[in-house]
Amino acid sequence: MKAIRFLHRTATYLVLAVGVVHTLATFYFFDALTERAIWFSGAGLGAIFVAFLNLGLSDRSREARVRRLTDLANLLFMAWIVLGAVATPQLPSFLVATPAVTMALCGLLLSRQRING
Repeated sequence: MKAIRFLHRTATYLVLAVGVVHTLATFYFFDALTERAIWFSGAGLGAIFVAFLNLGLSDRSREARVRRLTDLANLLFMAWIVLGAVATPQLPSFLVATPAVTMALCGLLLSRQRING
């Protein structure tokens, strides 16, 4: 389980970094505050928020509400990332999807382990 914790924390920090870069890249890719710019930056903010939830989970939170919310966030984020990679089958999509799916799956495993252990 120690390896899964390490993998989860590493993937979570990668997702956090991608979220920050994605949000900041909004200012590079868009000249004005448009609907597309808001949606683009929102995707990065979503990654940041899911990473924050997972960092809370990795601190061995035993509170059931935190586990359930993090599980839900992981499932939704994983589905969104996979759909995005399918919709845009390019290398950057899969490079972003890999740590996101890893974080989500490890988070779900850790959450289940805390319920049973």
